[in-house]
Amino acid sequence: MNYLQKELYRSLKTDPKIFEFIEKNSLDGIWYSDLENHENEWMNNRFWEILGYSPEKMPHKSSAWRDIINQDDLKAAIINFNQHVKDPNTPYDQVLRYTHKKGRTVWIRSKGMAIRNNEGKAIRMVGSHLEITALKENEEFLNRCNQEANIGFWDMSVENKTIKWSNTTKNIHGVSLDYEPNLETSINFYKEGSSRTKITELVFRALNFGEPFNKELQIVTLQGEYKWVKVIGIPEKIKNNYNRVYGTIQDIDDLKKYQIKLEQSEQAFRGNFENAAIGMALFDKQGKWIKINQTLCDILGYTKEELNALSFQDITHPDDLNIDATLIEDIINETKDHYKVDKRYFHKKGHIVNIHLAVSVVRDTDSEVLYFISQIIDITLLKEQETALKRIISITQDQNDRLKNFAHIVSHNLRSHSGGISALLQILKDDEPELFENEMIQLLETSSTNLEETISHLSEVVKINLSSNDNLTLIPLSNIIKKQISSLSPIAEKNNIKITDNTEKNIKVLGIPAYVESIILNFITNAIKYSSNERDSFLSINSEKKGPYVIISFTDNGIGIDLDLHKKKLFGMYKTFHDNEDARGIGLFITKNQIETIGGKIEVTSKLNKGTTFKVFFKHEKN
Repeated sequence: MNYLQKELYRSLKTDPKIFEFIEKNSLDGIWYSDLENHENEWMNNRFWEILGYSPEKMPHKSSAWRDIINQDDLKAAIINFNQHVKDPNTPYDQVLRYTHKKGRTVWIRSKGMAIRNNEGKAIRMVGSHLEITALKENEEFLNRCNQEANIGFWDMSVENKTIKWSNTTKNIHGVSLDYEPNLETSINFYKEGSSRTKITELVFRALNFGEPFNKELQIVTLQGEYKWVKVIGIPEKIKNNYNRVYGTIQDIDDLKKYQIKLEQSEQAFRGNFENAAIGMALFDKQGKWIKINQTLCDILGYTKEELNALSFQDITHPDDLNIDATLIEDIINETKDHYKVDKRYFHKKGHIVNIHLAVSVVRDTDSEVLYFISQIIDITLLKEQETALKRIISITQDQNDRLKNFAHIVSHNLRSHSGGISALLQILKDDEPELFENEMIQLLETSSTNLEETISHLSEVVKINLSSNDNLTLIPLSNIIKKQISSLSPIAEKNNIKITDNTEKNIKVLGIPAYVESIILNFITNAIKYSSNERDSFLSINSEKKGPYVIISFTDNGIGIDLDLHKKKLFGMYKTFHDNEDARGIGLFITKNQIETIGGKIEVTSKLNKGTTFKVFFKHEKN
């Protein structure tokens, strides 16, 4: 003790004003306690004033402070007090919460020292109070901010071989709040590989060279979840050595993953932009290029530097400028978010380049236009082919018209000549019947009849091929099937064939009424004509809907067709497959043409001597 301390000590004994000054100005309270009689306690006025009590209304009971202290804090204080009384090397230093007279919480730091007798027994306790309410409120506010931002604190002491984590730090690592980390386990939370190697290096350099660090690394939580964190470390020099490093750890997992995805997206966009097979460009509201890919330069024959010196208006055909300007204005005014248009650009060499242009927009958070994205496809060759195709279509249409006229003329003229020959033969037969006993005359009559029949068939085929499917109407099918079955029932009974109609009652198909009737009639007639004499014959007519079609199937157990032998010529003109004397080889040919004319198709399955199924696909709605 130096002479000034001794002098102050003597003054405190002799001049109570000095003690009073220290009491009022140095601390927020002084207390003194008799450990041999706990009722003898003293606290100065300042302590009670902090808690909202005036000197006149202070509690007179010496232990009144026990009634307004937080009971959990009191238990902790008693434990700390007993430890200090037992061992003078354990300091008494406790943060306590008291209830203000108005009900709010007041934080007070209480420090004390035991006064011991000659035997070392603690007989008195002297201490001080320091109000830290503002500090604790700021600390609580800071903790809340850190929790919201997912920022935790950590403190590593090499000297004491300890590391402390805040609650938020523990939450980030996925451990319980009572978890006690150590130097080894703390490092092992970092993902094995680059992250663990890096944090080890950073801590080493902080302790050996005093280098602070700020790094984004990955940890693996206790639950095995990979998580990105931002770690900040600050080394502190103690006794010429860096024995302490403290700092923060922030959970940035969502932000980092978003950042990685954004970088990947930007990288993919850059790759797609630069290497796209079509022209691509970014431009501003004034039409100035922001970015151009090489494909666009190739389409227009410019280098990037040359094209950057121009605007899109400079290379657009004058007649197409207004169209583009109007559409751009619509996007700016938010009446559109994109548009597509065919337009013309000028090549560097001066010729026209026809392009298909698609434009979209990128806006900021206030919906203001940042820039436009344009995709440009060179359709010059397509336009040339389109022009050539139109020319071919025009020529083809003209040729078709001529062929139609030719077909009408041939059909009409042949029918006239054939009819004339038949009429002359009939007159000759009436006048000279004995001539028809001559074999040559008989052959002539047969040839005339065959010619007339052939011309009739050809006329029917021409008529079908000249029909248009624009005039198709919805036709109720059930009535047509019933009508045809009824009209053919005498022939069916004669041939001992049972016909069953299993089609839906309200089913309708698109077609031409005369064609639909002819199609149904032909398939029923064929089933009768080619029924088997070896068994009881039947024809079953069924229906189903499948996609755009109504399928009508005609299934019989007749003599069947050898499809391996006849499939390729089944629907050919004048092709027959049986020895039936009524076979002409024209029915299936005409029927197939009628079906295809009204937009349908036909399928067949058959086994020789087992039977045949024809499936007719009628459309039931217009496309």
